[in-house]
Amino acid sequence: MYYRFFAVAAAAMLGVALAGPASAQEEFHVGVVASVTGPFASPTKDTFDGFYAWEKTRGLPGKKLVLTILDDETNPVNSANAFRKLASDPTIKLIIQNTNSSSAMATKSFASEYKVPIISGGGLDALGFPPNPWMFKVAPSSTDSLHALSEYIKKKGYKRVAHIYGTDAYGQNEHAIIEKFAAEYGFTLVAEESFAIDDTNFTAQWAKIRAANPDIVYSSASGRSAILSFKTYKQLGIKAPLAATAAGVGGAFFQAVGGPKAADGMLSPSQRGTFAVTTGPAAEYYATLQKSLGHTPIYFNVFGYDVGLILEAIVKNSDGTRQGLRDALEKLKDLPCINGPVTYTPQNHTGNDYRAVAMGVLKGGVMVPAE
Repeated sequence: MYYRFFAVAAAAMLGVALAGPASAQEEFHVGVVASVTGPFASPTKDTFDGFYAWEKTRGLPGKKLVLTILDDETNPVNSANAFRKLASDPTIKLIIQNTNSSSAMATKSFASEYKVPIISGGGLDALGFPPNPWMFKVAPSSTDSLHALSEYIKKKGYKRVAHIYGTDAYGQNEHAIIEKFAAEYGFTLVAEESFAIDDTNFTAQWAKIRAANPDIVYSSASGRSAILSFKTYKQLGIKAPLAATAAGVGGAFFQAVGGPKAADGMLSPSQRGTFAVTTGPAAEYYATLQKSLGHTPIYFNVFGYDVGLILEAIVKNSDGTRQGLRDALEKLKDLPCINGPVTYTPQNHTGNDYRAVAMGVLKGGVMVPAE
């Protein structure tokens, strides 16, 4: 899997197609806009690992999956251009966006122009609601995740909360929700510190947070920002517990900070599949994913596998045309996935909801439900 990722990266930059072993099976072409390079590269790699685990263990029965991958370099303009290029190819039946929220949002405004169904990453609420007829999000909204965080804050009796967040669309959306929930749940934001996603120094923000003496800190940082921000939090010796967006917790994060155990005690409002709080088919999927990866799945591994499950379901229940796949997506109701049931309606294309989220904490390097 590690070497396959580098093959993917090379193909992404060249815009070439990847396919499995040659066979007489009908080809099913999918385009992928992916942040193979740039600040969101590490979550993207984890997502690909999960998706390839699904392809290896399940795939599309009777069909040969052919992926054409374009790298957006974690840049919204590049993401929009890559989407246009893929959508203009009539052989491509569906597009997957393995990108951050800002890059995903760059395509929403004109997604209907090309009439190609999109399965998109990104936690931004606006990706799924109000819905674009052709774009379908796969992840709980930030509202659902921060609802779980706020319930935990209330349960623990915390009153003083600090928030550090990016100035991109995702970070600003999370901050607006935190401000709303502060009033509803009775806590005060004693520090509100922002950063640009390309920043490499977070000392000033964390120094102000330390001076504010919060009961808990929530970080909306992801990718490289999550790594550098966490290191500063540790270096400054801040005692308040840290809760991080699940988008910030990935393989590259753990590698950079010294391994999962180095982040013990860190909290995260995570999708349930991240710490295997699953039953029924979801438990079977999780076990299969874990065996295929050879390690405990992390957030974006699970996300990638669930994208595969969604793709599998709509190919099975449609005529395989762009319109047919779109219609099949909108008819999905409580599709069993590792992170929780996936449902789309004409009024909401979010996919997961509050049922997919629970508060987790790292113990012994493993994410478990927080008490």
